[in-house]
Order: sequence, then C-alpha cells, then structure tokens
Amino acid sequence: MNIRQLEAFHTTIETGSVTLAGERLGISQPAVSKLLRSLTEACGFQLFTRSGGRLVPTLEARMLAVEVERMFSGAKRIARLAEAVRNREWGEVTIAAPPALATLYLSNALSPFLAEQPDIHFTLQSKTSPRIGELVAAGQIDIGLSVLPFDHPNVSAEVIMRFSMVCILPAGHPLTGKQVIEIDDLRNEAFISLFRDDCSLMTIDRAFQLKGVQKRNRIEVPLSETACSFVANGVGVSIVPPFVGLDYPEDRLVRRTLLPETFMDVWLLTPNGRPLSLASQKLVDFIRAAVAPFDQRDDMHRSLQ
Repeated sequence: MNIRQLEAFHTTIETGSVTLAGERLGISQPAVSKLLRSLTEACGFQLFTRSGGRLVPTLEARMLAVEVERMFSGAKRIARLAEAVRNREWGEVTIAAPPALATLYLSNALSPFLAEQPDIHFTLQSKTSPRIGELVAAGQIDIGLSVLPFDHPNVSAEVIMRFSMVCILPAGHPLTGKQVIEIDDLRNEAFISLFRDDCSLMTIDRAFQLKGVQKRNRIEVPLSETACSFVANGVGVSIVPPFVGLDYPEDRLVRRTLLPETFMDVWLLTPNGRPLSLASQKLVDFIRAAVAPFDQRDDMHRSLQ
C-alpha cells in the first residue's frame, strides 16, 4: 500500500469515476484502474463493484475512505500551513514596548496588520526599557521597542524613530493661544508628571533644568495616557510623546510644539545570532511603517544642512 494507490482510491471515491479520477490526477484511466487493483490486493478485500455501469464502493471501501479522507485533509492542512508560513501569514510573535507605546498606540497601529493575519498568535507586553533589553537578550521575546539603547552581544539594536515631545493643555487654557509652548511658559503651571523611574521623565526634567525652571508637579501617574486623561479633565498640563493621546478631540485636549525641542529615540531590539521568524520579520516591517509619521530624523538632517 502506497500513497499513489491511496490517492487514486481517494480521488475515485470523490469523483465516482475512474475516468474523472484520471483526469484530476493527470494520468490515464488504465493507470488509475491498475492502482486500484494493486490497492485491492494489498487490502485483501473488494473495494468497488459495478452496478448499472457505475462504480460503487463496497462497505469496506467506505470504511477505508473515512481514514483516507482524514489523511488527505491533514496533508492539505500541512500544505496550507506551509504556504502561510512562506507568505508570513502564520507564526507566534511576542513584542515588548514601553507603556507609552504599548498602552494604546501599538494596539491601534498594528490592528490592521493582525486583522489580515488571523493565523499569527500575537503577544504585546508593557515593560520598562531596561527590562525589555534583558528579555530580548534572554531570548524570551522576539521584538523589543525601547527608548534606551542596549549594548549586549545577544542583542541587535537599531534606532527606528526619533521624536520630539509635545506639550498638552486642557481646551480653554490660556496657553492654547500660543502655537509654540516654551519651557518657561510652564513655570507656574500644575504639571501632571510620570513616576520617577520613567525614562521620558528624566528627559523632561533635564529640559526644565537646562532652562532653570522649577517644574511644579501636582500629580504623578504611571502612564502617559493617564496624564492625557487628567489634562483633558482640566487638572493640569503635561509633556508627552507625540503618539500619545491621539484619540482626544481638540475641544478637550490641545497639543502644542514644545521648545526647546526635547528628543527621544525608539530602538528596535531583536535577538542577535538567530534569525527572526518570517512572521516577526513581517511585523517589524509593519512597525517601521507605523512609527514613520512621528520619525523626525529626516527633518533634523534637513535643518542641519
């Protein structure tokens, strides 16, 4: 008993005709008949009888056909899986990103990609940047997005975005009359600040210190999106990445350019020494496109020329 015999048997059962089976398989009718005869000998019982010129499977053949159908269905699933892997439509991908990216922006940005790739199992973790580097180095995640570089022999690091922080104000705040907010404008404003271990807070505090301005922290929150909520409710002002708070309308939250510009980088961290899966590679390409609207590296390059 071999696969070619079973293929002839399966196709004959499906088509109900040796001639049609031969056409589907691309072989002659006598060749199909020969395969069926050899399978009958291997089984030791009759597979088909003739009735009114038609080929009718015996009870034993119908029992055998159930198992053969399962075998060919499994082969088809394997073929579909191989095609999906080849087309990067299947796999498991785990990403870790800082809360500012993971809380809302990445879920919105990556949803179209994931909707078109239903066979990809996707996990998104919210971690601090130092922890993200450690997870990539240990091979526990496939892709890391970090606002800090990570120097490790097991990690490949590449800047994929440089963004400038923006100032957010409640609608109706006196400073909304200005198109550009300077650090000095925030001298006496109630400030919604992130926790002290947040990497962006260090960048913001440094900007205030360089201008000699004392930041008046009123509320500390764990997430930039939480800061946006407080600002939208009129409790204070804040400074956040440009991809945060995008779902708030201007009648609740106003975004303004901040001077001096306060830049931060986003690093793409991947395991060094083992290739990314096809699904991970495709997702990396999509992430590059998702962050491109906020990438100011080209603008900085042009301003220096």
